Amino acid sequence: MRRALVVLLGLLGLLALVLVAPPAGAHEERESEFPPGDGSVPVHRTEREAADVLVVCKADSESRINQIANATVRNRNLRLLEQCEFRDLQAAVDAVTVQRSNIYLLPGVYRERPSWDAPCMEGYDGGVVSYELSHLCGEVVNLVTIAGDDPDDDDIVCDGAVCNLQIEGTGASPEDVLFRGGFRKDGDWVKHNGIKADRADGFYLANMTLEQFRENAVYVHETDGYVVDRVVTRYNDLYGVLTFTSDHGLIQRCEAHHNGDSGIYPGSAADVNATNRKTGPLTRWAVEVRNCDMHHNALGFSGTAGNSVYVHDNRIHHNGVGFVVESILAGHPGMPQDHGWFSHNKIYSNNVNYYGNVAGDDAPCQEERPVDRGHQRGVVCPAFPLPVGTGGMMVGNHNYVDGNQVWNNYRQGFMLFWVPPALMREDYDPLHQTDNSNYNHFTRNKMGLTPAGEASPNGLDFWWDDAGIGNCWQDNEAAGGQKITHNATLGYLPNCKAPSLLPVSNLIKTTALLGCASYDRYSNPSPANCDWIVTPPKPTAESIAAAQAGADQGPDSPTVPIVLVAAGLLGAAALRLRTRRAAGR
Repeated sequence: MRRALVVLLGLLGLLALVLVAPPAGAHEERESEFPPGDGSVPVHRTEREAADVLVVCKADSESRINQIANATVRNRNLRLLEQCEFRDLQAAVDAVTVQRSNIYLLPGVYRERPSWDAPCMEGYDGGVVSYELSHLCGEVVNLVTIAGDDPDDDDIVCDGAVCNLQIEGTGASPEDVLFRGGFRKDGDWVKHNGIKADRADGFYLANMTLEQFRENAVYVHETDGYVVDRVVTRYNDLYGVLTFTSDHGLIQRCEAHHNGDSGIYPGSAADVNATNRKTGPLTRWAVEVRNCDMHHNALGFSGTAGNSVYVHDNRIHHNGVGFVVESILAGHPGMPQDHGWFSHNKIYSNNVNYYGNVAGDDAPCQEERPVDRGHQRGVVCPAFPLPVGTGGMMVGNHNYVDGNQVWNNYRQGFMLFWVPPALMREDYDPLHQTDNSNYNHFTRNKMGLTPAGEASPNGLDFWWDDAGIGNCWQDNEAAGGQKITHNATLGYLPNCKAPSLLPVSNLIKTTALLGCASYDRYSNPSPANCDWIVTPPKPTAESIAAAQAGADQGPDSPTVPIVLVAAGLLGAAALRLRTRRAAGR
């Protein structure tokens, strides 16, 4: 009997290895670290408060200004036009001589052509860009680069003239100042990124639209103190706004749509609550996202190691998935994810399926030339496999999901599950294998109820794989006095007076998620046994009842699957570790 059990555990380990593909990074980046955290969120400056003012305009700015209906805005732009000395933003950035400068961009379309083939790009043949190269020649991947740290010192603190730089469009709306990457004559992308602030503490970007970049429209990296305000990001292959290993951030009054990964992505946000053992409202967060409209992206909001993010009063709708914070992908500082605070968001109708764009010989995303894929027309090419029809998905710890309104998400309102670090993060320490999806609280959310008070159910209100310690659900409200719907194997969701106590998941639920792990949008866009990329039908009373009944398909005692999956995964971890050691890695 013991020998049979050993064989079975080994088979489970091998099965896990076969089913789970090698982890992919969310984006290719240099090794990064968190800033010291001594900064603060920058405050908007007027012209009079600026140490210096530089103005950028295009040849047709005057004609565009004359079309502005608002007289106050029009007259201010005409006055600034008289001070215009630059045709490109990068030229103005390079001309900054004193900190706390303001750069104003007058109405126009900015292509930044001098950055396309700058002389300093000669010899660059792709790959990860070091900070030294970013400082010397950010044009290798960026349309505009603001690099503030002296690469010869030993810190990552901004100390150059471009620290505390404010860049602001002066139009009546963000669409009046447009940054477009677009495509070269050969059909390839012009640039990976639009505007990148790299170690540029105190960066403030406002009132403009950025579109059509191979990766990110706005990118903030290793920066302490930044604001992205009234900025529209659209039609990008990966992210609208990406921030990485940064602190004291504010993203507000934004719109992000038709991005192939996320509209807004604060990845590896500074882990300022790493030692905080409480779940609830935060007194210190790394980035705040508020009053934004995230729609028609593969993901509205996401964050690998999205630590200490405060996401509130946003509209997150008509994406494939509303939001994700997770501890899955390797190579991100701050793992596992912790302390997201999601409050008073409207999360609805996240049922838009873009996977048809990548599957099949005629799929637009399979076109060889990027220009032929249709990004500029709103074609979205999903970068990762995600459960279409989900409001919010969490693989992390101490997330506080409170007071949101969540309706009409065909698959589920919120999804919480565990991912063993050995399988996706290449962390083989047996003591780390239950380091995620613990102490998450879901409280006072209105589920399946529109703002008008009408019933509009989710496929399930809560999907949970039964894993984790300290998870709880309390005071959530369903439409018409109905019960909250869920798939908990125990038949009930633990409340916050008696939270969950099981460290790892129900085997059946866990293995049901593995079919999507081999997804690749180019080489394997339709993996077998992956129902995440199929749009669920609109929920009915019958379909909801069937989804809840699915929780009863496991063994009579949950102890057996828990033991088996834990042992099998640890066996897989040990096998992978031995394989790596044998290969000398």
